[in-house]
Amino acid sequence: MSTQHPGTGRPEPAPGTTVEQLAAHLTALPDRDVAALLLARPDLVAPPSASFTALAVRAGARTSVDAALRDLDAVTVAVAEATVALRSVDPATLAPSLGLSADDVAGRLGVLTRLALVIDTGPVPGLVDTFGPHPFGLGPAAADPPAAEQLPPPLSTLEQADEPVPGIGVLKALTWGPPVGTLSPGRSSAGTAELVERGWLERTADAAGRTRFVLPREVGLALRGGRLTREPLAPPATDTLEVLSADAVASESVSHAEEMVRLTRELLTEWGREGGQILRTGGVGVRALDRTAAALGLERAVAASVIELAAGAELLGLDESGAAWVPADTVPAWLDAELPEQWAALAAAWAGSARTPWLVGTRADDGALRPVLGADVEAAWAGRLRRRILALLDSLPAGTSVDADWVHAALTFARPRRPLPEGAVAAVLAEAQLLGLTGGGALSRAGRVLAACLRPNAGAPEASTPAGSAAADDAPADAVGHPDNHYGTLLAALEQALAADLPAAPVDLLLVQSDLTAIVPGRPAPELGAALERSSEVESRGGALTVRFTPQSVRRALDSGWSATELTQALSRFSPTPLPSALTVLIADAARRHGAVRVREVASVLRVADPAVAAGIIADAALKDLGLDQVAPGVILSAAPAGVVLRELRAAGLAPVLENEHGRLLISERPGGGRRLPAPAPARPGNEHAVRRRRPGRRELAALVGRLRAGEEARRAAGGAGPMAATDPVHALALLRQAQASRARVRLRLAGPDGNVQERTVRVLAVEPGRVRLADLVRETELTVAVHRIVSVEAG
Repeated sequence: MSTQHPGTGRPEPAPGTTVEQLAAHLTALPDRDVAALLLARPDLVAPPSASFTALAVRAGARTSVDAALRDLDAVTVAVAEATVALRSVDPATLAPSLGLSADDVAGRLGVLTRLALVIDTGPVPGLVDTFGPHPFGLGPAAADPPAAEQLPPPLSTLEQADEPVPGIGVLKALTWGPPVGTLSPGRSSAGTAELVERGWLERTADAAGRTRFVLPREVGLALRGGRLTREPLAPPATDTLEVLSADAVASESVSHAEEMVRLTRELLTEWGREGGQILRTGGVGVRALDRTAAALGLERAVAASVIELAAGAELLGLDESGAAWVPADTVPAWLDAELPEQWAALAAAWAGSARTPWLVGTRADDGALRPVLGADVEAAWAGRLRRRILALLDSLPAGTSVDADWVHAALTFARPRRPLPEGAVAAVLAEAQLLGLTGGGALSRAGRVLAACLRPNAGAPEASTPAGSAAADDAPADAVGHPDNHYGTLLAALEQALAADLPAAPVDLLLVQSDLTAIVPGRPAPELGAALERSSEVESRGGALTVRFTPQSVRRALDSGWSATELTQALSRFSPTPLPSALTVLIADAARRHGAVRVREVASVLRVADPAVAAGIIADAALKDLGLDQVAPGVILSAAPAGVVLRELRAAGLAPVLENEHGRLLISERPGGGRRLPAPAPARPGNEHAVRRRRPGRRELAALVGRLRAGEEARRAAGGAGPMAATDPVHALALLRQAQASRARVRLRLAGPDGNVQERTVRVLAVEPGRVRLADLVRETELTVAVHRIVSVEAG
């Protein structure tokens, strides 16, 4: 026997609430409650309805009901489904089947009532349609319900019976759904005849001649022991989560924050030399991304996150030709700021971003690879997901460490009908750790400040944000990056939070060892930190900073304008002992080689004093892509830009420097300082004008409610309580679906091919995408009508 989901062939009872009953319920509500409903279900606002009856049609339609359910937690959704499965709105009836208290169920029913999903007469038609013919996997009610003493005991009891129960395998397969099983022609199932005789199964046949067995709803509930769900309705447990000390969280989060700022500075330096060239299809290509990842010493995915964060913080802009992303004119001010201020700009931009850098390198719907800073790396749900995760972590006790699986389970419980994109939760948590908003999986002090700033207004009406509605999720997005919503206050709060976790006293002590490593026993003072960043490579961070001096790192210091003497003096100033000879020799050797090759940006010219070095450059196969050509002894031309030439020569083991057209060295201590063109204004990738759902204000809501009441009075004055005609597609389809469920007659006015309007009295057979199948009761024929041909629908 195979189980499947098809209908049983027998119509379900009509839903408990009709459009007229819902309209009467809405009309009787106070204006404040109607306004709260419109605020909580914004799809009912635009376009506005002409009357409460029209509003009831829209509010009871499946599309609108689905949108409302997406913002309810698992328990509230289960209560809504239970009202459909048990045909009851009595908390005392629903509570035992869900394993909840009657008071809890009553509270959830209150939320559903405020959302106009369930009223005193029962669930609205759209709610019945949403959960389908088998809510909780239960079958339809029995045609001839068995008496209580004839119902089977729970399935667990049947399995432990001394004598085997005939057909118990069939019962086990159907108990938790789907409740319909089918047998192919000529096949049989042991024990089903006896089950049918007892009334525990119903036998039907489909058009293909297959035998279909249906487990009645009453029997299914009895076999389940009266329970609607297998597992308790509870969020994932928190007692198994590890709790870290405040010092451990602060230490790790600060380390990540410092590293994020350093990586951003390195990115700006790299893209100041050579920007991210934009593809013809938009975004920055893989070559530029790989080059950046290699320069920053990161994996491609992490490098993409750093690039997207810098762009989100308005540190990148388009060059004069619009062909490349380069450091923006905001960079000098950002570089001059203190660490907390630099970090706060990145964190605030992340919280309000709609970018999804973890999708870089994956394929879009059209099969093209998504590039970094491309329009395809953007999703409206990304910002909401970040805020939801921050709010979830903020709700846990301080120091609670979580992983992606636990967060995914918790978010799914909070919004079971809002599916989470695969991998998105883990990616957002990785971004939060990269930024230093978390440490060891626990929310940091700054992370809690950010979560608090993004929290919905505490004074919002309860009905407007039930169980964390979409309105609550969307509202804080405008507060991020918007000057009218205290963006400066957010930045100041983030700066103070990070500063509070930074070690109180910076350390100006450098312990240099003979193996070319050095240790700073604490957080380095700004001057020491700047010197080490220019001249060393970081090996580890934490309670102490460990760095290593390499030929490349020393060359970087010389590139920034220091001489060998100045570099030695800068490091000696912080060392309590003379610098080891290994380090001084390294600096002296790098200084001797530094500037042996000079690059003049023509596009480009290389001047090489040593003929042997020039010959080696021309012969080096690794440099063939530079298009080198020696036009005179010691003079080499290149078709590549000066920044590319510098990078490739350094990769080949040389130590070139940049000079201007007069042969003078160009030394830049800032990213992009060697560029001739002025820095551009900042720009953000993706859509320039993000579309946000605007929430109506009090006056607008009051006007909407007033128009609803005036429209309802006018409708009653014109037609009283007579049949309601729907003329727009949304209302018409809602009435047709209701008529299909109740098997009621309706009168249609249809536009024919010649433009003439015909009137038909029909019964609705099926409402399909773009069309409706009907049975004409007068002509006794079936017809299929395109939705756009329906002029009006009226109950018949």
